[in-house]
Amino acid sequence: MATSKPQKRRPDLHTKECPFCANNTQYIDWKDYPTLKAHIDYFGAIRRRFLTGTCLHHQKMLRQAVERARFMGMLAYRK
Repeated sequence: MATSKPQKRRPDLHTKECPFCANNTQYIDWKDYPTLKAHIDYFGAIRRRFLTGTCLHHQKMLRQAVERARFMGMLAYRK
């Protein structure tokens, strides 16, 4: 009878704190390029909530800001 190693549990993904809630952010501006760039992956897609820890309220604001920045030409739609 072989003993098996205990499996590693993945970390709880719901324990991440929203970076926007931590800073008491009321509005995400489409001109704030460093903030938007941190939430965009290499191909230009918006990172998902469970990867960044962003709450639903701020994720919707982030999506709208990214769409506006894309329309104004600050961000690319796709790479």
